[in-house]
Amino acid sequence: MLTAEEKSAPPALEAFSEILGPVELQGPWHPFTHSHYYEQEMGKNLKRRLIGFKNIFQPHRLVELKDLAKKCEGEKRKINVDPGYVDLFKVVLASGKGGGMKTALTAETFAYPILRFEKGLWHPFAWTFPDFKEAAYHNDLLKIREGLRKELSNRF
Repeated sequence: MLTAEEKSAPPALEAFSEILGPVELQGPWHPFTHSHYYEQEMGKNLKRRLIGFKNIFQPHRLVELKDLAKKCEGEKRKINVDPGYVDLFKVVLASGKGGGMKTALTAETFAYPILRFEKGLWHPFAWTFPDFKEAAYHNDLLKIREGLRKELSNRF
């Protein structure tokens, strides 16, 4: 979630919880200082936080989640929600824009890998967003990955 107004987050969080179940992790808000791309539309002093949900979902559901994100954002966007998933090997976000490193899921939704997991650490790709290249979110992503690993080991 990316916003200048933290009060914009709870309604989006509630909408996603209806589909993905209970929240497993709410990371801290981090200043978003690597780009001014959203400032004209959403204001200054933007911050980003990661949210992890308990329920595991199939990657093709990124399309449904990206559609929900657009609804949560509304016409006068106060929050930007980039749904994605963490698996044991990578972090993938849903994107509305195509690109050489993105895989089309539909004409409007693309899977965008931003990090890979190797030797106990998250590693960025050349195209990874600058704030995800830094380690600010990596501990939250490790916690999400560990929750997934435990859930998968309980199932099998």
